[in-house]
Amino acid sequence: MPIRIRWTSKEYFGTGLIFLGMNGIIQIFFIFIGQFLLAMGNHIILVLIPIGVWIAMFFASLIIFESYAQVERRERLRSRFGKKNIQSSTLEKFLNFPLTKPLLIIFIVFNGFFFATFFISTLFLHTSMAFLAAEIIGAVSCLLIANLIETNYGRVKRY
Repeated sequence: MPIRIRWTSKEYFGTGLIFLGMNGIIQIFFIFIGQFLLAMGNHIILVLIPIGVWIAMFFASLIIFESYAQVERRERLRSRFGKKNIQSSTLEKFLNFPLTKPLLIIFIVFNGFFFATFFISTLFLHTSMAFLAAEIIGAVSCLLIANLIETNYGRVKRY
């Protein structure tokens, strides 16, 4: 999973911070769910594991962003002189913003795998172990989906 953009440069530093912050907000939401709705008291599971999941989701969103950016650069180079249609709906404008696609994909994939794994593993495990398994499986699935998008859609050249 190569990441070509140098995220510490001036141009992309803000984008990287936005991804880091939004994935952090998602994890704070899940910490809130675990702490108050599930009444878990184990602070290692509630704080340390979501920090690792936060980093994994951050890298997954960076990979998806770079894949979509690669495709957009390729299309822009191919069709420089074509007519552009400016009329589009508000939802289209929102979804065409480059930061929303990776965040929506990560949020949907993580939520789907988290809740499915949590409800299935609650039948067999204690609540804290089910939360731990759901966090880890959700993060791994985000990384796998990001890798799938990169290899099938983005085809980022390896340097």
